[in-house]
Amino acid sequence: MFGSQALEIAMSLSLIYLQLSLVCSVLNEWVAGFLNMRAKNLWEGVRNLLYDAEGSGLARQLYDHALVKHLGRAGRLPSYIPSRVFAMALFDVVAPLEGSSKTRTLNEVRASVAALSDEPVKRVLLNLIDEAGDDLKKARENVERWYDDAMDRVSGWYKKRAQLLIFVWALAVTLLVNADTVLIVNTLAHDATMRASLVAMAEARAKEPLPQENGQVAELIKQMSEETKKLGLPLGWSREPGLPTSFPQGVGAWALKVVGLFLTTGAVSLGAPFWFDVLNKIVNIRAVGKRPERS
Repeated sequence: MFGSQALEIAMSLSLIYLQLSLVCSVLNEWVAGFLNMRAKNLWEGVRNLLYDAEGSGLARQLYDHALVKHLGRAGRLPSYIPSRVFAMALFDVVAPLEGSSKTRTLNEVRASVAALSDEPVKRVLLNLIDEAGDDLKKARENVERWYDDAMDRVSGWYKKRAQLLIFVWALAVTLLVNADTVLIVNTLAHDATMRASLVAMAEARAKEPLPQENGQVAELIKQMSEETKKLGLPLGWSREPGLPTSFPQGVGAWALKVVGLFLTTGAVSLGAPFWFDVLNKIVNIRAVGKRPERS
Protein backbone atom coordinates (compact mmCIF):
# COMPACT_ATOMS: atom_id res chain seq x y z
CA MET A 1 0.00 0.00 0.00
CA PHE A 2 2.74 2.43 0.97
CA GLY A 3 4.77 1.50 -2.11
CA SER A 4 1.79 2.15 -4.36
CA GLN A 5 1.13 5.51 -2.69
CA ALA A 6 4.79 6.51 -3.06
CA LEU A 7 4.68 5.68 -6.78
CA GLU A 8 1.50 7.72 -7.20
CA ILE A 9 3.08 10.71 -5.43
CA ALA A 10 6.21 10.35 -7.59
CA MET A 11 4.05 10.28 -10.74
CA SER A 12 2.11 13.32 -9.61
CA LEU A 13 5.28 15.25 -8.77
CA SER A 14 6.83 14.32 -12.13
CA LEU A 15 3.75 15.65 -13.91
CA ILE A 16 3.87 18.93 -11.98
CA TYR A 17 7.62 19.31 -12.59
CA LEU A 18 7.03 18.56 -16.28
CA GLN A 19 4.41 21.30 -16.50
CA LEU A 20 6.62 23.89 -14.81
CA SER A 21 9.62 22.82 -16.92
CA LEU A 22 7.60 23.36 -20.09
CA VAL A 23 6.79 26.89 -18.92
CA CYS A 24 10.49 27.58 -18.36
CA SER A 25 11.34 26.07 -21.74
CA VAL A 26 8.95 28.39 -23.57
CA LEU A 27 10.26 31.43 -21.68
CA ASN A 28 13.84 30.39 -22.39
CA GLU A 29 13.21 29.91 -26.11
CA TRP A 30 11.43 33.27 -26.31
CA VAL A 31 14.34 35.10 -24.65
CA ALA A 32 16.92 33.18 -26.72
CA GLY A 33 15.09 34.15 -29.91
CA PHE A 34 14.62 37.76 -28.86
CA LEU A 35 18.30 38.15 -27.92
CA ASN A 36 19.47 36.09 -30.92
CA MET A 37 21.53 33.98 -28.52
CA ARG A 38 22.11 31.03 -30.86
CA ALA A 39 23.39 33.28 -33.65
CA LYS A 40 25.70 35.15 -31.28
CA ASN A 41 26.98 31.87 -29.89
CA LEU A 42 27.69 30.60 -33.42
CA TRP A 43 29.44 33.86 -34.35
CA GLU A 44 31.67 33.53 -31.27
CA GLY A 45 32.43 29.91 -32.21
CA VAL A 46 33.38 30.76 -35.80
CA ARG A 47 35.59 33.64 -34.66
CA ASN A 48 37.31 31.28 -32.22
CA LEU A 49 37.73 28.61 -34.91
CA LEU A 50 39.27 31.03 -37.40
CA TYR A 51 41.40 32.85 -34.78
CA ASP A 52 39.58 36.10 -35.47
CA ALA A 53 38.91 37.50 -32.01
CA GLU A 54 37.86 40.94 -33.25
CA GLY A 55 35.61 39.57 -35.98
CA SER A 56 37.16 41.79 -38.62
CA GLY A 57 39.26 39.26 -40.53
CA LEU A 58 38.57 35.81 -41.96
CA ALA A 59 35.41 35.25 -39.90
CA ARG A 60 33.89 38.51 -41.16
CA GLN A 61 34.79 37.65 -44.76
CA LEU A 62 33.15 34.25 -44.33
CA TYR A 63 29.94 35.79 -42.91
CA ASP A 64 29.86 38.30 -45.77
CA HIS A 65 30.06 35.51 -48.35
CA ALA A 66 26.85 35.02 -50.33
CA LEU A 67 26.55 31.36 -49.29
CA VAL A 68 26.48 32.31 -45.60
CA LYS A 69 24.91 35.76 -45.59
CA HIS A 70 21.55 34.59 -46.93
CA LEU A 71 21.19 32.08 -44.04
CA GLY A 72 20.31 34.90 -41.64
CA ARG A 73 17.31 37.19 -41.78
CA ALA A 74 17.85 40.75 -42.89
CA GLY A 75 20.16 42.51 -40.46
CA ARG A 76 20.64 39.42 -38.27
CA LEU A 77 23.36 36.81 -38.02
CA PRO A 78 22.53 33.23 -39.06
CA SER A 79 21.73 30.81 -36.24
CA TYR A 80 23.06 27.81 -38.14
CA ILE A 81 25.68 27.25 -40.87
CA PRO A 82 25.83 23.76 -42.45
CA SER A 83 29.33 22.27 -42.55
CA ARG A 84 29.26 21.94 -46.35
CA VAL A 85 28.36 25.62 -46.74
CA PHE A 86 31.11 26.60 -44.29
CA ALA A 87 33.76 24.63 -46.20
CA MET A 88 32.69 25.91 -49.63
CA ALA A 89 32.54 29.52 -48.44
CA LEU A 90 35.90 29.26 -46.67
CA PHE A 91 37.63 27.86 -49.76
CA ASP A 92 36.10 30.62 -51.85
CA VAL A 93 37.31 33.26 -49.37
CA VAL A 94 40.89 32.01 -49.11
CA ALA A 95 41.18 30.99 -52.80
CA PRO A 96 38.66 33.03 -54.85
CA LEU A 97 38.16 32.15 -58.51
CA GLU A 98 39.40 34.79 -60.90
CA GLY A 99 37.34 33.67 -63.87
CA SER A 100 33.70 32.59 -63.87
CA SER A 101 34.41 29.55 -66.05
CA LYS A 102 37.58 28.49 -64.28
CA THR A 103 37.65 25.39 -62.06
CA ARG A 104 39.46 25.62 -58.75
CA THR A 105 42.26 23.06 -58.24
CA LEU A 106 43.65 21.76 -54.98
CA ASN A 107 47.11 23.14 -55.76
CA GLU A 108 45.65 26.62 -56.23
CA VAL A 109 43.80 26.33 -52.93
CA ARG A 110 46.96 25.18 -51.19
CA ALA A 111 49.00 28.03 -52.65
CA SER A 112 46.41 30.58 -51.54
CA VAL A 113 46.26 29.08 -48.04
CA ALA A 114 50.07 29.14 -47.81
CA ALA A 115 49.96 32.87 -48.50
CA LEU A 116 47.61 33.59 -45.57
CA SER A 117 48.99 35.92 -42.91
CA ASP A 118 46.95 34.19 -40.20
CA GLU A 119 49.52 31.59 -39.09
CA PRO A 120 47.30 29.32 -36.89
CA VAL A 121 44.56 29.03 -39.54
CA LYS A 122 47.17 28.51 -42.25
CA ARG A 123 48.73 25.58 -40.36
CA VAL A 124 45.37 23.92 -39.74
CA LEU A 125 44.15 24.27 -43.32
CA LEU A 126 47.45 23.09 -44.79
CA ASN A 127 47.31 19.97 -42.64
CA LEU A 128 43.73 19.27 -43.72
CA ILE A 129 44.62 19.83 -47.39
CA ASP A 130 47.80 17.73 -47.26
CA GLU A 131 45.91 14.86 -45.60
CA ALA A 132 43.53 14.80 -48.60
CA GLY A 133 46.30 14.01 -51.10
CA ASP A 134 45.26 15.32 -54.51
CA ASP A 135 41.51 15.11 -53.83
CA LEU A 136 39.82 18.52 -53.56
CA LYS A 137 36.56 16.92 -52.45
CA LYS A 138 38.29 15.09 -49.61
CA ALA A 139 40.02 18.31 -48.56
CA ARG A 140 36.64 20.01 -48.33
CA GLU A 141 35.28 17.07 -46.32
CA ASN A 142 38.24 17.40 -43.94
CA VAL A 143 37.33 21.05 -43.40
CA GLU A 144 33.71 20.04 -42.82
CA ARG A 145 34.76 17.57 -40.10
CA TRP A 146 37.01 20.21 -38.53
CA TYR A 147 34.05 22.59 -38.44
CA ASP A 148 31.66 19.93 -37.05
CA ASP A 149 34.08 19.07 -34.23
CA ALA A 150 34.34 22.75 -33.34
CA MET A 151 30.55 23.15 -33.41
CA ASP A 152 30.18 20.30 -30.93
CA ARG A 153 32.17 22.40 -28.47
CA VAL A 154 30.16 25.50 -29.37
CA SER A 155 26.95 23.57 -28.64
CA GLY A 156 28.40 22.74 -25.24
CA TRP A 157 28.95 26.45 -24.57
CA TYR A 158 25.37 27.22 -25.50
CA LYS A 159 23.95 24.42 -23.33
CA LYS A 160 25.85 25.70 -20.29
CA ARG A 161 24.56 29.22 -20.81
CA ALA A 162 21.04 27.98 -21.50
CA GLN A 163 21.15 25.82 -18.36
CA LEU A 164 22.02 28.83 -16.25
CA LEU A 165 19.14 30.77 -17.81
CA ILE A 166 16.80 27.82 -17.26
CA PHE A 167 17.74 27.79 -13.56
CA VAL A 168 16.89 31.49 -13.31
CA TRP A 169 13.52 30.86 -14.98
CA ALA A 170 12.89 27.84 -12.74
CA LEU A 171 13.51 29.96 -9.64
CA ALA A 172 11.29 32.77 -10.93
CA VAL A 173 8.40 30.48 -11.92
CA THR A 174 8.66 28.50 -8.68
CA LEU A 175 8.50 31.65 -6.54
CA LEU A 176 5.71 33.13 -8.66
CA VAL A 177 3.37 30.13 -8.34
CA ASN A 178 4.59 29.08 -4.87
CA ALA A 179 5.39 25.56 -6.09
CA ASP A 180 6.52 24.12 -2.74
CA THR A 181 7.55 20.47 -3.12
CA VAL A 182 7.21 19.77 0.62
CA LEU A 183 3.70 21.22 0.71
CA ILE A 184 2.65 19.39 -2.46
CA VAL A 185 3.92 16.03 -1.18
CA ASN A 186 2.11 16.50 2.17
CA THR A 187 -1.10 17.41 0.34
CA LEU A 188 -0.90 14.42 -2.01
CA ALA A 189 -0.13 12.04 0.85
CA HIS A 190 -3.44 12.99 2.55
CA ASP A 191 -5.67 13.48 -0.53
CA ALA A 192 -6.24 10.21 -2.37
CA THR A 193 -8.75 11.77 -4.78
CA MET A 194 -6.31 14.46 -5.96
CA ARG A 195 -3.58 11.85 -6.21
CA ALA A 196 -5.71 9.55 -8.33
CA SER A 197 -6.66 12.41 -10.68
CA LEU A 198 -3.03 13.42 -11.15
CA VAL A 199 -2.04 9.79 -11.76
CA ALA A 200 -4.69 9.50 -14.48
CA MET A 201 -3.40 12.72 -16.07
CA ALA A 202 0.19 11.47 -15.84
CA GLU A 203 -0.67 8.17 -17.53
CA ALA A 204 -2.46 9.98 -20.34
CA ARG A 205 0.43 12.46 -20.76
CA ALA A 206 3.01 9.64 -20.93
CA LYS A 207 1.23 8.14 -23.96
CA GLU A 208 1.80 11.25 -26.08
CA PRO A 209 5.21 12.58 -27.21
CA LEU A 210 6.34 16.02 -26.10
CA PRO A 211 5.61 18.70 -28.72
CA GLN A 212 8.60 20.47 -30.25
CA GLU A 213 7.10 23.71 -31.59
CA ASN A 214 6.70 26.59 -29.15
CA GLY A 215 3.08 27.09 -30.16
CA GLN A 216 2.25 23.46 -29.46
CA VAL A 217 4.11 23.57 -26.14
CA ALA A 218 2.16 26.68 -25.11
CA GLU A 219 -1.10 24.92 -25.98
CA LEU A 220 -0.09 21.89 -23.90
CA ILE A 221 0.80 24.14 -20.94
CA LYS A 222 -2.61 25.80 -21.16
CA GLN A 223 -4.36 22.43 -21.25
CA MET A 224 -2.37 21.04 -18.31
CA SER A 225 -2.89 24.24 -16.30
CA GLU A 226 -6.66 24.07 -16.76
CA GLU A 227 -6.70 20.42 -15.68
CA THR A 228 -4.53 20.88 -12.59
CA LYS A 229 -6.37 24.06 -11.56
CA LYS A 230 -9.60 22.10 -11.19
CA LEU A 231 -7.92 19.76 -8.68
CA GLY A 232 -7.13 22.51 -6.18
CA LEU A 233 -3.40 21.92 -5.99
CA PRO A 234 -1.69 24.05 -3.30
CA LEU A 235 -0.17 26.52 -5.75
CA GLY A 236 -0.13 30.30 -5.61
CA TRP A 237 0.15 32.70 -2.70
CA SER A 238 -2.67 33.56 -0.31
CA ARG A 239 -2.90 36.45 2.16
CA GLU A 240 -5.49 34.68 4.29
CA PRO A 241 -3.86 33.13 7.39
CA GLY A 242 -4.27 29.44 8.03
CA LEU A 243 -4.39 28.29 4.41
CA PRO A 244 -1.70 25.93 3.03
CA THR A 245 -0.63 28.62 0.56
CA SER A 246 -0.49 31.42 3.13
CA PHE A 247 2.78 33.13 3.94
CA PRO A 248 4.66 31.11 6.60
CA GLN A 249 4.60 32.22 10.22
CA GLY A 250 7.78 31.77 12.19
CA VAL A 251 11.38 30.88 11.41
CA GLY A 252 10.75 27.12 11.22
CA ALA A 253 7.87 27.50 8.78
CA TRP A 254 9.91 29.85 6.58
CA ALA A 255 12.86 27.42 6.61
CA LEU A 256 10.59 24.58 5.50
CA LYS A 257 9.10 26.82 2.79
CA VAL A 258 12.56 27.75 1.48
CA VAL A 259 13.54 24.07 1.34
CA GLY A 260 10.36 23.20 -0.56
CA LEU A 261 10.82 26.03 -3.07
CA PHE A 262 14.47 25.21 -3.71
CA LEU A 263 13.65 21.51 -4.18
CA THR A 264 11.18 22.53 -6.87
CA THR A 265 13.64 24.96 -8.46
CA GLY A 266 16.35 22.30 -8.70
CA ALA A 267 13.92 19.74 -10.11
CA VAL A 268 12.40 22.07 -12.70
CA SER A 269 15.82 23.25 -13.87
CA LEU A 270 16.52 19.68 -15.07
CA GLY A 271 14.21 20.35 -18.00
CA ALA A 272 11.03 18.97 -19.55
CA PRO A 273 12.68 16.06 -21.47
CA PHE A 274 14.19 14.77 -18.21
CA TRP A 275 10.85 14.76 -16.38
CA PHE A 276 9.02 13.29 -19.37
CA ASP A 277 11.48 10.36 -19.31
CA VAL A 278 11.09 9.97 -15.54
CA LEU A 279 7.32 10.06 -15.87
CA ASN A 280 7.37 7.31 -18.50
CA LYS A 281 9.65 5.13 -16.36
CA ILE A 282 7.43 5.48 -13.29
CA VAL A 283 4.31 4.75 -15.35
CA ASN A 284 5.96 1.59 -16.69
CA ILE A 285 7.08 0.50 -13.21
CA ARG A 286 3.59 1.02 -11.86
CA ALA A 287 2.04 -0.89 -14.79
CA VAL A 288 4.38 -3.85 -14.26
CA GLY A 289 3.66 -3.82 -10.55
CA LYS A 290 -0.08 -4.29 -10.96
CA ARG A 291 -1.33 -7.77 -10.21
CA PRO A 292 -3.71 -9.38 -12.72
CA GLU A 293 -7.30 -9.61 -11.53
CA ARG A 294 -8.55 -13.07 -10.48
CA SER A 295 -11.19 -14.59 -12.72
